[in-house]
Amino acid sequence: MKGGEYEINYVTIPRDIVYDKDLGDKRVIVYSYLCCRRALDDTVAFSINELVKWTGLIPNYHDGKINHKYLDLLELLSHYGYFESCPNFIKLKTTKGNADCYYKTQLNIQKFDMPDDGFGIIYFDELQKIINFKKELEKIKVNGNHINIDTSRLTAAHILLLLAYIRVNIRKNTDQPQCCYRLYKTITEDIGLSERYTTRIVEILDVMNIIKFAECKRERYKDKNGKYGFLTTPKVFADYRRFKKDNYNNVILDSEYNYASEIQRQMIVLQKDSS
Repeated sequence: MKGGEYEINYVTIPRDIVYDKDLGDKRVIVYSYLCCRRALDDTVAFSINELVKWTGLIPNYHDGKINHKYLDLLELLSHYGYFESCPNFIKLKTTKGNADCYYKTQLNIQKFDMPDDGFGIIYFDELQKIINFKKELEKIKVNGNHINIDTSRLTAAHILLLLAYIRVNIRKNTDQPQCCYRLYKTITEDIGLSERYTTRIVEILDVMNIIKFAECKRERYKDKNGKYGFLTTPKVFADYRRFKKDNYNNVILDSEYNYASEIQRQMIVLQKDSS
């Protein structure tokens, strides 16, 4: 996909992948890898070690570690029909010395081309930022100070999963605010990320200028006993940037798009709906 003076490349993540919690929290990053490595004949040739390194992790072939976790996920994808042909991934777990061997997998294009029931786009530059998110965060300063976000136990897989979820749910109709809004509890129910992880990932996506967000005003209520409290309200999410096609069908950055305006439009809608 070409855009103006530069090339815009991206992967499309289908709704089915995003919402299928049975596939585990690494489903989006492995799917992204398969999309990026897809050849013209719809095959992917890869080794398990290459896959692990591409996702920003260190290979570990011991039982229950990352190599085996990826093999288990690939086996599940095979079971759900994402591949026309592939090696026996379960057998590879017990075969010594196979981590650097390359295997060819034939993709089922119906599972990898843009689906009709919704998808989220992740651009290559975003993908690289997220895979290297710890180094990226070290470069960022707010008011002259390095940011302090707890990244313990967070991986690029978690961040990509939440980004894909937000992108799948952001409205694409320009007649309405191009946002989505969710309670963190709902996100946990939908894709399996804990609220604690979600909170930190949202902060990371925000400071890396990928997704911007705002908190809705908390609503005060009175219960049947006359006591007052506050309702938990959703967060509103919008893309930091947006692309569009020009008169020559080139994809360019939309200079008129403003994420703050989109979020404000959504806030107004939510306030009207609650009044």
